[in-house]
Amino acid sequence: MEMILDPTILFFCLGVLAIWVRSNIEIPPQITKFLSYYLLMSIGFKGGIALAKEEITSQVFLTMGAGALAATLVPLIMFFILRKKLDNQNAAGIAACYGSVSAVTFLTGISWLENRGLSYGGHMVAVIGMMDTPAIVIGLLLAKISDKNKSGFQFSLKQTLHDAFFNGSIFILLGSMLIGYIMNPAKAHDYQVFVYDIFKGFLCFFLLDLGMSAARQLKELKSNALFLTSVALIAPIVNSMVGLILAKFLSLSVENGFLLMIMTASSSYIAVPAALKTNLPEANPSIYLSMSLGLTFPFNILLGMPVYWNLAQRFL
Repeated sequence: MEMILDPTILFFCLGVLAIWVRSNIEIPPQITKFLSYYLLMSIGFKGGIALAKEEITSQVFLTMGAGALAATLVPLIMFFILRKKLDNQNAAGIAACYGSVSAVTFLTGISWLENRGLSYGGHMVAVIGMMDTPAIVIGLLLAKISDKNKSGFQFSLKQTLHDAFFNGSIFILLGSMLIGYIMNPAKAHDYQVFVYDIFKGFLCFFLLDLGMSAARQLKELKSNALFLTSVALIAPIVNSMVGLILAKFLSLSVENGFLLMIMTASSSYIAVPAALKTNLPEANPSIYLSMSLGLTFPFNILLGMPVYWNLAQRFL
């Protein structure tokens, strides 16, 4: 109940309600993009400052490697489940989304920890960057390998890697993290208001918009609706177990393990769809966006996080 009554979650619910009651609330796309970039910049900057205070041990690099491993395993699992009902291109597109990370779900998890006075490793922010690239590459390779129409799908590794590393979301997140890491620590307090104080207010406003977007996307699920809905709601729990097993193997703290579980349980609806639009246009955006944003994202922030936290506390 405490998680449900968190203001960030309540603003998301308010956005969903706004669509259900046909309110005339409108948020311009430019504001949504600004908020997205601000939140990523803020969390990257804070992560860099925290990382500068940490001792760089082998566990830091092993955790990043664990993120990359999870981003390789999850798409493979998802693809072979989804191809039972979907064509290979759509199955590969959805698999790539679920192998990657929803940065906003991650941000919500961090906000949840901070609201309770709990700390986490700054290097966990870098794990996001380690998961996008393998997920996209694996998804596109699966589409290429399984493609029966040899004249159809074209795969460019160079373009794929460029989209993965220099996608706006990942670029600003990792760039901000680098700036926070190398800056003079004495200057950190100069950015207290912009990076720390207004963060939660902007996150609430952003989640209001995402609640509206999620409610709209649900209308797009038509064919195979029962199967796709079941996958979108069951996959987060199953995929979070990959994060839990890796966290247990690496002896991560409860907080860091919780964040790794959130990352493996989430599904990208910003970075990966942007790459798919260019590299896998045969995949239907209404399917993977409806599943990622319309179902998995709400499930994770409303119901999934309390489950992941309890599992992390019990097993880590």
